[in-house]
Parts: sequence; structure tokens; C-alpha cells
Amino acid sequence: MVDGIGISRSRSNAVVFPAVLLLCACGEQQRSGPTPVVAPLEEVFAVEAVIQLGEDPADSIAEIGDFVERRDGGYVIGDLHLPRVRTYDEEGRLEAAFGRFGDAPFEFQRIRAVAEAPSGRIVVAGSRSFHLTYLTRALAPDTMVALPTAAMDVLALGSDLLVRMNTGDPEERRFGHPPLLHRVIPPELVWSSYELPFSPFERPYWGSFSNFPIAVSGDSIFVMSGVRYPITVLDGAGETVGTFGTPSASFRPIEVLESGMLADLGSYGTTLPGLLASFDIIHRMDAVGPHLILTRARHNPERTMLPFEIVHTSLEVYDRHSGAKLYEGRAASGGLQGAGRRPVSVRSA
Repeated sequence: MVDGIGISRSRSNAVVFPAVLLLCACGEQQRSGPTPVVAPLEEVFAVEAVIQLGEDPADSIAEIGDFVERRDGGYVIGDLHLPRVRTYDEEGRLEAAFGRFGDAPFEFQRIRAVAEAPSGRIVVAGSRSFHLTYLTRALAPDTMVALPTAAMDVLALGSDLLVRMNTGDPEERRFGHPPLLHRVIPPELVWSSYELPFSPFERPYWGSFSNFPIAVSGDSIFVMSGVRYPITVLDGAGETVGTFGTPSASFRPIEVLESGMLADLGSYGTTLPGLLASFDIIHRMDAVGPHLILTRARHNPERTMLPFEIVHTSLEVYDRHSGAKLYEGRAASGGLQGAGRRPVSVRSA
């Protein structure tokens, strides 16, 4: 399995895996003080391999969405725009594809997340679906498991699954702080944890911009809101065991928005493109070896209709055991693009 931190797709389907090659200064920093390495991405990370994804000409990828490295090698990719799941071997050769548009069993509106169950089956969470869909290793329909509500993310957690979903009464979700993360042995919920740090009543609109990135390593779970720090650490029992993480000096936090503000942005001296361009978010989080990698991003102000377009801009790297920040920096050219489980970098073939 490639121990990289990135995968993405340019229009030519080139896939890039930058390896985690932190400068020696990172180790010195961790012992001597909290100042992280600040340098262009290319000076700290190196490309380990470039893989060309194979495609069926009659079933082309629209855009890579969720991405999972399989335990025994190879990859599973959920299409960001099409209701399609595809598997590839370690060389990027297409092995299987599955997906139909619709609301019937084993049909999807859009793919929210994919994961690999301990059995090797593929678990798919679809938008507006109150089920987890299980596919065989060869992506044949297997079973469907009912959930109390729609899953927004799903990750493997030991022999179980970690599902992000907003359960509870709608009024509770509006005014309260219901738990967001749920350890699931389908169809049973083992525990529910990580209460929402803010409600839609307290922070109008923040929920539209906060994607709650999650990473799992062993029995440790890392989660944050995406619009504000810190990172919260949970153990395998769902108990909070600590927090860490600080924004860089250039991180632009979202302002508290008043209820009804989006309906009359002109009165606040701005426009929707101006608002989207005014703040940064942490769009994704990835545990790679001893590191926790945060991908900072911004919204494309030229894309003002849902779904918003996210542009990846820079990385933060932490020691996930000590919480020390090791690196923060921006790509020197081209930026970061893409989606999936890992931070990503685009390179044209």
C-alpha cells in the first residue's frame, strides 16, 4: 500500500501521491519549541509515484470524490457528481464499476462517502438515503442496512464503522447540540459522541460551510468543525481525550453571520461571491503514520450555487500523538485540488 498523502485527478486523469517527507527540521522543532516549519510545499513534500487511472470510454469519471485505499491493495473511488463507485488495482487499472441513479434499492442520487468493511465489502453512503449500501468486493449488490437518518460520512473504525449523521428531533438539531459521530455495528449504534459545537440557531449559515472533517487512526478519532479550531480527539469508546491545533496567522476565520443576512447581503456591504471569498476552512483531515494532515481550502467565489466548489490551498501537519504543529505552507504553484480521503495535489500528465 502506498504510504502517500495525496490523490487527485486532473482532466487527463493523472493521479499523484506526494509522500510525507518532512524536513529534518521538523524533528528538531518538536523537541525544541512550537514553531513549525513554514516553507513551500515542494520543499517539504516529494512526489512518490504518479498513477494513471484507467477508464471505460463509455463510463468516464466525472470527478473524483471519496477515495479509499484498500487493505489488500488497490483503491475505491466514489464519483463526486455521478452515482458511480469504481475499484482499481494498485497500478490504477479499472477493475469494476457500479451505480445507478434513483431512489430504489442499490440506486444513488449522489455518492457521499465510501468505506471498506473488515469483510472487504464496500460500504456506500448516498445523499438523501437512510441506508448504508453494501457491495461485494466485485461491486455487486449485497445488502442494505437502515439508518435513523442520512449518513454524511462513513469510515472504517476497527471492525466497525464510524458514521457522521445528524440524528435526533429536528427542533433539537436546530437549538441544541446533538451528537454527530456514531460508532455502528450495522444496524446497531454502539455509541454516539462529539456534540455539535454550535447549533444553527447560535451560528446561522455556519452549517452550510462547515463539513466536519474526520480522520481515524487505530482507535483514535480526530474531528473538527472545519470553520474553527481546535481538533477534538476521541478514543474508541467515544470519550473526548484531548484537543489541539491552532490556525496559522493567515487563516481567515468566518465571521458570525446574522439570521437573514444572506437574503440581503447588500445591506451588509457585500455580495455572496464576496462573502465566499472572505474566509478559509479546513476541508479535510487525514491520518498518515504519526502525522495528522489538515487541508486548508476556500470557496470559489465564482461558484455561488450549491454544491459550492472547494479550492484546496495549503496544508498543516501535526504530530497526532503530541499535538505539535510540524509544518504549515502553501503550494508554490498550481495549488492543491481534488477530493477523497487524503490531501491532494494535481499534476497534469
